[in-house]
Amino acid sequence: MAAGCISALTGFGQTRGDRWLDTRLKAVDELQEMRESFKDTLLANQRYLITGDRLQFQSFSESADSLKQHLFTLKALDNGNYGNSEQVREIANQLGLILDELSLDAQLRQEKGPNSARQLLLTTRELRDAAQLSKVLMALEQDEAQAMRGYYSGDVKARGNSLPLIFLLLATFAGVYGIFLLRGSLDSDRDSDLNLESNVGTDAGSDLVSSELESVKAELKAAHEQLDRLANVDFLTEVSNVRGLEQVLKAEDNRVGRSGGHLIAMLINCDDFHKINEAFGHSTGDIVLKEVAKRIKGTLRPSDHVARVGGDEFLVLLPDTQLAYGMRVAERIRVAIADTPLRGAQDVVHVSASLGLANLPLRIASVNEVVTLSRTALKRSKSGGKNKVSLARDHGLEKAEDDQPTPKSIVAQLCDSSQFRTVYQPIMDLNNEKIAGYEVLTRGPDGAFESPADFFRICIENNILTTVDLQCLQLCLEDAPNIGRNMRLHVNLFPSTLLETPVENLIKLFPQERNGTTYCLEISEQQFITEPGYLREAINALKQAGILVAIDDVGFGRSSLETLILLEPDLVKVDRKYVSGISVEPSKARLLRRLANVAKSLGAEIVAEGIEDRNDLPLLKEMGINYGQGFLWGDLLAVLPVNSDSDKS
Repeated sequence: MAAGCISALTGFGQTRGDRWLDTRLKAVDELQEMRESFKDTLLANQRYLITGDRLQFQSFSESADSLKQHLFTLKALDNGNYGNSEQVREIANQLGLILDELSLDAQLRQEKGPNSARQLLLTTRELRDAAQLSKVLMALEQDEAQAMRGYYSGDVKARGNSLPLIFLLLATFAGVYGIFLLRGSLDSDRDSDLNLESNVGTDAGSDLVSSELESVKAELKAAHEQLDRLANVDFLTEVSNVRGLEQVLKAEDNRVGRSGGHLIAMLINCDDFHKINEAFGHSTGDIVLKEVAKRIKGTLRPSDHVARVGGDEFLVLLPDTQLAYGMRVAERIRVAIADTPLRGAQDVVHVSASLGLANLPLRIASVNEVVTLSRTALKRSKSGGKNKVSLARDHGLEKAEDDQPTPKSIVAQLCDSSQFRTVYQPIMDLNNEKIAGYEVLTRGPDGAFESPADFFRICIENNILTTVDLQCLQLCLEDAPNIGRNMRLHVNLFPSTLLETPVENLIKLFPQERNGTTYCLEISEQQFITEPGYLREAINALKQAGILVAIDDVGFGRSSLETLILLEPDLVKVDRKYVSGISVEPSKARLLRRLANVAKSLGAEIVAEGIEDRNDLPLLKEMGINYGQGFLWGDLLAVLPVNSDSDKS
């Protein structure tokens, strides 16, 4: 026993304990540095995506390099043994994925310019992943701090000196017990005092660590708030940007739907702003925009919302507001902008703005739709001499004096969903040639714009495609309750609409009570104008909501294969030019067979379009294609059959 005591007191076995303690101290330091570098890397990356500033890119690169260096040092602790732990390996993997994604975003920002900034900003899911990694780093830091507290409070396992200290503890116990027998209660009181002092010291250390953890949590919260602000606030004017206004619009639309109030939108555009940039330079133009935003905010109530939605355009939302009061607010804003010129060192800058108001309907899905509804009134203010306030008309067609339609009347007509109608094409089960569902198609106003290709082309030219597309979607879903149980209802949507509309708003347009009906959203590959990967997050959200996703008009180029792999659709609809006549064209049949094999390997069903010859059916079924559409089974239907329930067929 005495030998054990002497060996413990002289430091036998302490080498391992000292190395263990040194490793933990260094690990805590590196973890703290990693959290700081990680926060700096995220902030610098988002600032660079928004501003394109070279200094921000340099800051991002330096922060990322620092983060990698701290990770390397952490993994190398204790001759590399520390880096072999499961927690450290998990941190290294997650950190590598996030840094690769941030570097790719920065590279795309360099290649594609400022127009790509909005798409490259971190999404909610990516921010959640970053926050989760920060939590993992903090959890590991807390574990190490807890282990060191155990070391200082006498945890022999933490020290790593079990055998010598066991001897020491036994000897101490024997000595204390002997003294206790000799001196009784006096020594008991003394032991109590010693224990109290030890507890006080431990509590003090615990309070210190808790204080540090609270400080770290506060810093992390501040970093998250800053990231959220960068993502939702316009960098120049410090009002909301389009992304921030999307969240506000969702909340206000829900509240209006519950309370039955009114939501007024006001689109504000500075008059002849390009002349200010040309005469005084873009720096002065930026100052003018800041001042305009300041004057708009100074006129509004705390419950109102303002966002910058374009170069010199602002959008204001007035919740719980009657139209008459909205007109008075618009007039006050017009006067606030125009009445007081901006005075520079040598020149006076005169600024005015034109405004357009619209009373928004329920279930507005995107900011783009709000802008479209307000723009007709704004154009009326511009054409009326500028520096005016105009009100959007709810319905009706503007006509010129000779009763001929004007461009504005055409736009108003296309924005009026009451002018549209729907037709239906059956989707056939090729195995028994029974109806499995219907595709709902939209037709425009009678006359020149009845063809979808024509009226959608006009919509694109007048920047109203998203608004019209969403109205067509709602119109197609109105007949959903009549489709019948165990049937499919296919509707169409432009990829641009899917990008510009929050996916949760799209999901709300579909009936909550499905009643056995399966809904499928078709997205045409011919209309893809961006990288298909940008649609992946929205498509995954639709799938999780129980809505099938189909890629329509699929061809056989490299882009088609890339689209199918990236988006993993539930259905693939093959364009009619690759289906019609396969029984007499072997080359076309070979191509279709290859596509069928690719689709089946991805777990997707195939729908063949444009079937007009019954001789093609055996070959289609032999390829494993189970569904088809085409005039072989008749023309488009103006109304759904009365008994379309699959149970009755």
